[in-house]
Amino acid sequence: MSVLNVKLRRDLRRRPAQLVSAVVLVMLGVALFGASYDAYRNLDSGYRATFDRYRFADLTVSGGDTAAIAKRAGGTPGVEAVAVRTVADVPMRMPDGSTLVGRVVGLPAGSQPEINRVKVLTGRYLDPAAPASVLADRHVADEADLKPGSAVSVWDGRAWRNLDVRGTVSSPEYLWPAASRQDALPAPGTFGVLFVPEPLARRIGGVRAPNEVTVYYTGAGRDRAAELDAGLTGVARAHGAGGVVTRADQPSNAALAQDIQGFSQLAVMFPLLFLAAAGVAVYVVLTRRVARDRAVIGTLRASGFRRRTVVAHYLMTGVATGLAGSVLGVAAGLLLAGTVTRMYGDAIGLPETTVSVRATTGLAGLAFGLVAGALAALAPAVSAARVPPAEAMRGIVPTARGGGILARVERSVPAAGRLPAGVWLVLRGPTRQFRRTLYTMCGVILALVLILVSWGMLDSSKATVSRQFDQVQRQDAELALAGPADGAAVAGVAAADGVRAAEPSTHLPVTITAGGKGYSTSVVGLPAGTTMHRFLTPGGGERALPASGALVGAALRDELGVGAGDRVTLRLPGGRTATTTIAGFVDEPLGTHAYATLGQVAAWDPAARPGTVLVRFDPGADRAAVERALSSRPGVVAYTDSRALKDTMADYMNLFYVFVAVMLAFGGLLAFTVLFATLSVNLAERGTELATLRASGVARRRLNRLVTAENLLVVTAGAVPGLIAGRLATGAFLGAFDSDLMSFHTEIRPATFAWSALAVLAVAWLAQRPGLRGLARSDLAALVRERAG
Repeated sequence: MSVLNVKLRRDLRRRPAQLVSAVVLVMLGVALFGASYDAYRNLDSGYRATFDRYRFADLTVSGGDTAAIAKRAGGTPGVEAVAVRTVADVPMRMPDGSTLVGRVVGLPAGSQPEINRVKVLTGRYLDPAAPASVLADRHVADEADLKPGSAVSVWDGRAWRNLDVRGTVSSPEYLWPAASRQDALPAPGTFGVLFVPEPLARRIGGVRAPNEVTVYYTGAGRDRAAELDAGLTGVARAHGAGGVVTRADQPSNAALAQDIQGFSQLAVMFPLLFLAAAGVAVYVVLTRRVARDRAVIGTLRASGFRRRTVVAHYLMTGVATGLAGSVLGVAAGLLLAGTVTRMYGDAIGLPETTVSVRATTGLAGLAFGLVAGALAALAPAVSAARVPPAEAMRGIVPTARGGGILARVERSVPAAGRLPAGVWLVLRGPTRQFRRTLYTMCGVILALVLILVSWGMLDSSKATVSRQFDQVQRQDAELALAGPADGAAVAGVAAADGVRAAEPSTHLPVTITAGGKGYSTSVVGLPAGTTMHRFLTPGGGERALPASGALVGAALRDELGVGAGDRVTLRLPGGRTATTTIAGFVDEPLGTHAYATLGQVAAWDPAARPGTVLVRFDPGADRAAVERALSSRPGVVAYTDSRALKDTMADYMNLFYVFVAVMLAFGGLLAFTVLFATLSVNLAERGTELATLRASGVARRRLNRLVTAENLLVVTAGAVPGLIAGRLATGAFLGAFDSDLMSFHTEIRPATFAWSALAVLAVAWLAQRPGLRGLARSDLAALVRERAG
């Protein structure tokens, strides 16, 4: 075994704790990369397998001449199959008496459809011999405890129609139960899907012919999906279609795609933080080792060892650290990826869940760890090779040149010279090895970024919920009526006990088009002086509902490339069109709606009469009692608790606390390992100096207090840019999730900043304890003799 290999083994065994901390950081970084990236790939593969097996539609067309659209689409190259069906949103009543506005979807009885097949989970598929039987989507089945043999009722426009549940199913259209892109987060119990025989769907929807066309592409057609989408959209609009939705824009698919995109974000951001922190630890440890080995390096160089040999020797420490951490991280990442994939797939009911071991992910993880370790070791290794042999063999040459900012302050400010010696010791310490001080601050910054991103997401999510349900949406409930919501009906609701105010409302499904682009949404019609909805502008202000034109969600500026005052075309149900002006934009967290007065909506579509009533309760009213009273009123066919989603999201926040706790633990571990490495190296390097002070009569407790003050001063200096960087990183991370489905405002409470900084200070105090204990156990006489030479 060569001399350098023997030295390397001894170096790794000497003071291993600092390098072990770097190994842990590399392991965590690589494990997070492997778990998040493979989970993302696994879920993406699961979605694709589900879409292929159950033939998820590539294009869905609503309204218009469906027969003509289907015929034209079927003759288009690249289209494998075309199907027509009936879809209707209608009130439903569950076995427990609760009501909701759900959706019925027509299916062929006796055989699965060519497109958008369903997976039967319990019971049996539809049978022509049971024309009044239905299949319940798993989400509404779980919420309402539906099972084969249960009875549900559906409002067909004239009366309640009793139906029997034949089975429960999972559908590729409703892996996530999103009613629309504007209602991508329905609260449990407020939306559900029933699959019914096609003839029954038409009777319930009150139509004579199918009102929806689904199109499925061939593999080659999917390769040019954008071209096919554009061509078929033109065909559909030429035949009066009201809405065209691509696979990518389908509400459930879009919501889940945005969600799993978070895994790809995690696969980059958090691993980089840990690998950067590991690099800081390796750099600090090796810099100290090079300084300690100065005489040895000089001897090696004088004995004929080449520079590149010395560089390779010290580089091996970083490579060994990176290799050890990445091997452990790859193994942990494989286990975590499978666990995360299965948990997520079970949560959403993904029919096809695949867990694959990808060699490329493991190799990438190994490469990341090796590169991080090698890059961190490169600078110290090169500096070791540059030491002139003669100079190195004379011992360590002091690098300080005298002077400095503190010295100039002391000379220019006479009062500064009267400060106690202990104060100057604390102030001068960080400036003596300023590069190490900077790297310690970098570790603090990295830790605070990790902590604030997770904690800031929690604060921002809470603020988003509050903005939507406390500032924008002011109603407590929404009632669907069997007849029109005219003055008499609204007055009757307003007079009910516990009701403070009531207003009529309507929803008109439209496609807003401009410049060849289109966006499917709904126009919400409200009274001109509505008190049920506030219209907040992107600039932070508030405005009233305009008498003419429409207010639209801010996302449409980018989606359609339009601005205030621009003219747009509304494609209405039945193939009609209307032209209007964008009166302004609103900034709302959930969905991208359009808003107009009831009079303006009636001018566009006289058939769009108000059919719902928005209700606000008296302060302190018994919500359950008011719900029972309103639900039992004649003419009320569905009751939707507008606050249910707020309560549901509040429950989700409790789960978010677990995520934040895990991230805080990771952030604390990151801070501890980096600070442990840097602070312990600092104490080891200054061991002789501190021992001399001890021998000169300075009490051990006083010395510990001085060292602690110096370390906390450095950490405090790093906390300021760390808090700023954490705030910016939180904004960037949340910005990656912004879309027309949901938008976040980055809002972090002052208390969060304070607690984050205090957490890092507490970790720094703990990280220095091992070094201080080691100093207390050191041989003072030997250290003083070392200084004397």
